[in-house]
Amino acid sequence: MPSGNEESDGVRQVWLPNRRNMLKMLGIGGAAALAGCSSGDPNDGDSTGTPAQTEDTNTDSTEGDSPDTSEAPQTTTTTEASREVSGDYVTGRGTDAVSLNLLGAAAADGESGDRIGSILDGAYGVTPDLEVFPLWADISTEDGKTYTVELRDNLQWGGDYGQMTAEDWVYMIQEVFQAEDNWTGYPNQSDWQRQDEWIPVEQTGELTFEIQLPQVDPAFPLKPVMWGQTAMPKGLIEKYRGDSDGEGLAQDEDVQTMAYAGNLGPYSLESWERESQFVGTRNEDYYMREAENVPEAWQGAPYFNSYTFQVIPEQSTRLSALRTGEITSTGIPTTQVQQFEQEESVEINVAPQAYMTSMIYNQRVNGNFYEVFRQKESRQALARAVNKETIANDILSGYATIAHTFQPKFSKWYSDETVVQTGVGDEYGAELAREMLEPTLEGTSYSYDGDRIVDGNGEQVTLNLVYAQGSDTTEDMNRFIAQEYDKIGLNVELQGLQFNSMLENYVSNSPSNNPDFSGEPEYAAGPYNGGNRDQSVSPEQWDIMTGIVFNTYPRTPSQTRDFVIKQGGINYYGYEPEADFASLYEEASTAVDESTRQEIYAEIFGLESEEQPFNFLNMGVAIGGYQNNVQGPKPEFGSGWDSNIWYFQQG
Repeated sequence: MPSGNEESDGVRQVWLPNRRNMLKMLGIGGAAALAGCSSGDPNDGDSTGTPAQTEDTNTDSTEGDSPDTSEAPQTTTTTEASREVSGDYVTGRGTDAVSLNLLGAAAADGESGDRIGSILDGAYGVTPDLEVFPLWADISTEDGKTYTVELRDNLQWGGDYGQMTAEDWVYMIQEVFQAEDNWTGYPNQSDWQRQDEWIPVEQTGELTFEIQLPQVDPAFPLKPVMWGQTAMPKGLIEKYRGDSDGEGLAQDEDVQTMAYAGNLGPYSLESWERESQFVGTRNEDYYMREAENVPEAWQGAPYFNSYTFQVIPEQSTRLSALRTGEITSTGIPTTQVQQFEQEESVEINVAPQAYMTSMIYNQRVNGNFYEVFRQKESRQALARAVNKETIANDILSGYATIAHTFQPKFSKWYSDETVVQTGVGDEYGAELAREMLEPTLEGTSYSYDGDRIVDGNGEQVTLNLVYAQGSDTTEDMNRFIAQEYDKIGLNVELQGLQFNSMLENYVSNSPSNNPDFSGEPEYAAGPYNGGNRDQSVSPEQWDIMTGIVFNTYPRTPSQTRDFVIKQGGINYYGYEPEADFASLYEEASTAVDESTRQEIYAEIFGLESEEQPFNFLNMGVAIGGYQNNVQGPKPEFGSGWDSNIWYFQQG
C-alpha cells in the first residue's frame, strides 16, 4: 500500500537480523518504517509520505492513557457517492522486495513489508489522533498491564487453513517470536521481551488472547509489537517447527505466493516479477466488506482495481514516469519540489516525519577529540558553532524543521519551557562558540594556538567526519559543517561511505579493537557487544558522524531511552549522561496519569537539549508526488494509515 518504506535517492532502507535493538533505529532511506534510525537524508527520498501502520513511520506514540477503542474513528469527509472502484495504482520504487516471508527476512526489510502489507492488513492501525483502529483485531486493557486482543469473526485464511483464531496467534508468538533458537531468523524478537524475559501470552477464547506485561505500560498499543503485526496460520508454521526448518518455511509455496492470505487484505497477489514489478489485484472477498463499526468507506474498500510496485532503479527515470503519468506516485527529492509544483498533473504532499538528522560525536577512546566531546560544556559550545537555520532553510530548501532535542516540536511531549535552543539566533556564532569552547580545553591535550586548535605536539587538530552517502543535500550539509568548524579553529576532513561499510566499521563496537583494554567488557552495550566508552571502540577510527537519522518516537518517547543512557543499546558513540535518564524514563513510561508523563518527558527532553549527547540538527519531512486525481494523501504525520480507502477522483 502507499507507504513511507521507500528510498532516499535510490538507497534502500533495511533492517538487519540480530541487530534489532539498534536497527529498529538504523537503516537506509529517508522515511524509515520499522527502523528507528536510517541513513541518508530524510528529506530526499522516494517516500510518498504515506507511512505503513507501524510505530516508526506513523506519528509516534503519545504514550498516553490506553487508547479508547470503543468506537472506530470516522476517517473521511468525502461523500461516499464520489468514491468508486476504478483504475490501477502504480507506485515507483528504486528496489525490489527481498522476500515475502513475513516471519524472516521480510520482517527486516521495508520494501518487502510494503508488498506484504498490500496483501495482508495487520492486527490494527493507529490514526493520527492516536486512536486504535481495529483491522483484524481490537486491543483493550483495564489496568495498562494486561492487554486483551480480540479478533474479528470473519477472518479466513486461504487454502485449507480455515478461520484465523487466537490459537494461530499464540502459536506464532510462542513458537516464532519467542523461540529460543529463533529458527526463522525473526529480527524483532526483543519486542516480545521485557526485562530479559518473554512476555506471557495466553489464549482465553477462540478469538481472544491476553498479553501480560510485567509492569504498566499505557503506550503498549501504540508500539510496533501488535500494531500492524501480520500473521501466518498455525497449520503452515507447525509443518516446519518440529525440525526448526526456517529455510523450509521460507521456501514453502504458500509463503512464496502468499496463498494463505485468504480474505485478510485488500489485494490478492497476481504476479511478482523479480526486480521488475509486484502486482496485486482487488480482493473481492476482503473481510472489511462485512465489518461492523467501521466507516462506510471501509466497507467498499479497496478502490483500485490493482496495486503495483514498479521497480525503477534510477530516480530520474522514476520522476520522469511520474510526469508522464506512467506511475501514480513516487518520492520527490527536495531539489525537485519546485519543478514538480509547476506540473499540473502532479500534486505534492509534504508530511512531517519522526526522523532526526544529528551530528554524532565519538566519545570513545579512538576519537581524536574524545576528551573534549565527553564534556557537556564542550558539546554545548560546538552546538552553537553550526547554523541550523542555514541547513534547514538553504541546504534543505525549507523542507525540514530545526531540532533542539530528541523530540519534534509537534510532539505533545515537547515543551518550549524546558528546551534549550542552540545554533539559531543569538545562540549561534563562531565567536560565541569559541568563547564557550576555549575554557573546556583546559586539562585536555588540546588548546588554542592563535585562531587554530592544536594538540599536545602543537599540530593542527583534524577531525574526520564520516557520513552515509546517498544524496546531494547530505554532501552539501557536511561541507557546510566543515566550513563552520573551520571558523572555530578545527579542520574537518570528509569521508563518504556506503551505509553497510559505515555500519560494520564505524558504528559497530568491539573491545578487541582497543589496544588499551584486555579481558571482558564491563557490560554489553546493545547488539554489538561493546563495553563502556573506555573499553570498546569501533573497528575504524572516526570523530564525527552524520547521515544516520534517528527515530524520535513522538508516539512512544520512552523508546528514545537507549540513545541516551550509558548502557543503551543504541549508544555506539560512548555518551555518558550527567542526568539520571534511566530513572526518569522508567518513571515516565510507567506513569498512568498523562499530565504526570508530560511533566517528566518535558524534563527529560529539556535535559537532553542541555547535555547535547549529539548535535540535534533538524527533523525531516516525507515529500510525495501523486497524480492529481489521487484522493487520500494528507500533509500530516501519520497520513497513510488509511490508504486502503484511497481512490481516484472521477471526471
